[in-house]
Amino acid sequence: MDVNLVITDSRYSFASSDFEIKGQELGLGEGGYCKKTTLRGGMQEGVEVVEISNGIVSVRVCPTRGMGLLDGRFRSHRVGWDSPITEIVHPRYIHLLEMGGRGCHYGFNEFMNRCGIEWSGAMGEDVIVDNMGNKNRIFLPLHGKVGWLPASRVVLAAEGGKLTLEGDIQEKIIFGVSYLLRTRIELEKGLPEIRIKDTLYNLAEAEGEYEMLYHTNFGPPFLEKGAKFYGTYDRIVPRNEFAQAGLERFGTMPGPTPGFIEQVFFLLGRPDKSGRSHNLLVNKNGTLAARVSYKTETLPFSAIWVRCAGEREGYVVGFNQVSDLPNPRRIEREEGRLSTIDAGDSHEFEQEISFFEGKGEVEEAVGYIEKNKGNQKKIPCGDFIRFAEKKR
Repeated sequence: MDVNLVITDSRYSFASSDFEIKGQELGLGEGGYCKKTTLRGGMQEGVEVVEISNGIVSVRVCPTRGMGLLDGRFRSHRVGWDSPITEIVHPRYIHLLEMGGRGCHYGFNEFMNRCGIEWSGAMGEDVIVDNMGNKNRIFLPLHGKVGWLPASRVVLAAEGGKLTLEGDIQEKIIFGVSYLLRTRIELEKGLPEIRIKDTLYNLAEAEGEYEMLYHTNFGPPFLEKGAKFYGTYDRIVPRNEFAQAGLERFGTMPGPTPGFIEQVFFLLGRPDKSGRSHNLLVNKNGTLAARVSYKTETLPFSAIWVRCAGEREGYVVGFNQVSDLPNPRRIEREEGRLSTIDAGDSHEFEQEISFFEGKGEVEEAVGYIEKNKGNQKKIPCGDFIRFAEKKR
């Protein structure tokens, strides 16, 4: 049967109680479900979580934290990673300017969190013009605000074997941007994938700048010593000298290494016939894999975050799909990569997270990437202008 259920709507000061709906009522069969829970205790007191499943893939979504994907499962396999942060910290305890602008790290533990919208990359200084025409120097902390803004509206819909969780996040300031990000997370009966379809609306009467970054993070069992990365891209550039040192080994993951200094590699995505580029992580034995596929029209780049630290420090690799490079916003504007959106316009961001089990499925996924892998030209460390030339 079809379902359309309002879970949250701030216009009417409404939030539903906790609930559980069985898969038969959603047209997904016995394995599917949707349930809402409110977390209690510690710094997660009051955090709302909505879990959806189609019987093959399940995912926990957090409306309190920008509709981020906390974690999930693919059949018997966990999807996510083990951050030292074990609680789902409420945004009220996150102060982005702490630790010199790294305040988001006090709560960072999602499988996928959105970064943006006004800015999304590394912390740094910028200059803005205020409502009185003055140029003000400001400091922008790491990764922006959208992942720490509660959704003002959340709706669950089930129709024709497809389950959709939709949420609206508003990022607004008087005398500044007026953005609405409508997020959609979809599961379909019988498919081992999560679809993410977001639409950014500029509600203001002036053009605005924006940056979007989707921080998608994998730990074991997908990540392990000897796991392999495969991608479709035309160029790769190391972010800094630490990444440059790891460029020759790029593609083969180390095991947990206490004290590991993270390495970040920027990729210029190579779209296939569907307009999507692909990043694939395969376990050592080639029996389990996860792939992130993203539309390059609005997300032309990837940043591969290799953070193979000790198991208690956070052993993780991240596939970050981005609208521009995750440098300080000032740099992206100066080098011509910063995106803009006209007054009253909308931009769409689409990606799928797919899972594969068994040598046959994994080999087919690897084979597709090998056929579409692109030029994979290596650009010297820090040469972002040559790397991103003619990016679109």
